[in-house]
Amino acid sequence: MKTVQKGFTLIELMIVVAIIGILAAIAIPAYQDYITRSQVSEAVTLGGGLKAPLSEYGADKNAWPTALIAPDATAQPNQLNATIIGKYSTVASTLGGTYPTGTVTVTMTTGKASGSTLLYTTTNGGSNWDCTTGTIEQKYRPNACKP
Repeated sequence: MKTVQKGFTLIELMIVVAIIGILAAIAIPAYQDYITRSQVSEAVTLGGGLKAPLSEYGADKNAWPTALIAPDATAQPNQLNATIIGKYSTVASTLGGTYPTGTVTVTMTTGKASGSTLLYTTTNGGSNWDCTTGTIEQKYRPNACKP
């Protein structure tokens, strides 16, 4: 009399669990890096959105604004309304440097890159901006901001 096997053996189940573990060990760190890159892209967008208004302000007044303030606040003379707070990053409320040289600092506030900075710099009054400096790791930066 022959018996028919029903179900899986312990070895077969252990092999499946091992394969799933190996795949998870590779996929989870890659996914975390992907999430961090998407969070850093918000910092790039916030800083990039300031390039045109700052260039225009500098060209009109031959100086940088003394402060960047929230869009719904009332701007005083020498201040510029701008979106400076995002979900994952914040733009510093003041610019570094003296016109025509300037630096906009965007700081990551959450995630793996929390506390890291992305710097937008210009040496010609905002005609050209460079985002290749700062403390955010290169692997998290978009290609436009890699040296």
